[in-house]
Amino acid sequence: MQVVAAPPRTVSPCFARVAAAGIVCLCGAGTVPAADLEVRVSAGGAPLDDVVVAVHGEVAAPATPREHVVDQVDKRFVPHVAAIRVGDRVSFPNSDDIRHHVYSFSPAKVFELPLYHGIPSEPVTFERPGKVVLGCNIHDRMSAYVYVLTAERFALADEGAARFTDLPPGRYEIALWHPRQARASEGVRHPLTLGDADAALAFDLALEPRPAVVPATLSPLEAKFRALRERAAAGDGS
Repeated sequence: MQVVAAPPRTVSPCFARVAAAGIVCLCGAGTVPAADLEVRVSAGGAPLDDVVVAVHGEVAAPATPREHVVDQVDKRFVPHVAAIRVGDRVSFPNSDDIRHHVYSFSPAKVFELPLYHGIPSEPVTFERPGKVVLGCNIHDRMSAYVYVLTAERFALADEGAARFTDLPPGRYEIALWHPRQARASEGVRHPLTLGDADAALAFDLALEPRPAVVPATLSPLEAKFRALRERAAAGDGS
């Protein structure tokens, strides 16, 4: 793991006061330090995606929950990995022309959305931090992951990199999770002290082997639905 310092970068502060005529903005001559952070993640030296990177530390929490979407397309959850904050809500639309039955038995969130097509009436609220594993009761091969975080700043690695801007000086903890990460429940945690210099971190994660690819087969319920569709297409109402 490497920590690389970069030249300092600052932003100007703005002080506001309320006067009888309205709000007056007085810009001071001083500067408030701010830094950018780049986190690069790889596995065996190759850039790694689907990594959740969170920055815990001196960053204010949002005032209101956020809304997110995990869709179902071609019998897959899209995105495969999502990161949200405690209290956020997730909608699970079904864009397939078949029904799905979304569920999770994870300690962080136990729920199910019985057989449906289109958009469920209410999003699901995630009140506890942790990893939530999603599945479909009808299609066993469907799976996805929702990481529910307490950090305000987080991102999914894109082409092996996550970037955070305008972080104030202070002490932080950088946390990383990946679905196939060894000891995934703990993730990787790294302390970091930021001053007025931009910084970069590099992590190489140890991953569990990919699950063996099982030849695609239809479940009994899928086979029944397919037979019904084929009969309807052939004009056989029996």
